[in-house]
Amino acid sequence: MNHRTILVIALFVFSGISLEAQDLKESLGGIKTSFRIYSDTVDLKVSDQIIILRAEKQTYSDASFGTGWGYGYQSFHLEFITKTNILIENFKYKAGRDNESKLELIFYDSDNNVLATSVCPYDYVDLFNNPEINDSLYFYSIDLIDIPVVLLDKTAAIGMIKKVAVRYY
Repeated sequence: MNHRTILVIALFVFSGISLEAQDLKESLGGIKTSFRIYSDTVDLKVSDQIIILRAEKQTYSDASFGTGWGYGYQSFHLEFITKTNILIENFKYKAGRDNESKLELIFYDSDNNVLATSVCPYDYVDLFNNPEINDSLYFYSIDLIDIPVVLLDKTAAIGMIKKVAVRYY
């Protein structure tokens, strides 16, 4: 065999090995991130985090009229794992106002200056955990559809608080 054949075979073998070494999130296009993630002042001590392009859908159906609608889109999601749930802050329910649950995101630069604040519907957050287990992990996936990528590029830390309307009696 000549040197070119050996080189091609070696490259093929090594490329196959490196593909198998990728974990699932990397093979699906996830990009590792290193944000410090807080909820109020509590460090969530995130053990794993990525940004990944995911599909989303919204649907609505009205059985009484036999109608419905739906649409889909792709957006980037911040996904992370933590042992601490995001803190909840209550706000007063007001008739005729937007009383849906929300997630407030505060983006900080490396000098701890606030770059921007965004409030998104809590429907943008997918949360998975096993409440049957003590110290269960929380798996978060937050839709970043309204967040500029250039903002994320300048971000070193993200603060987040879930805001929930409460009726006081």
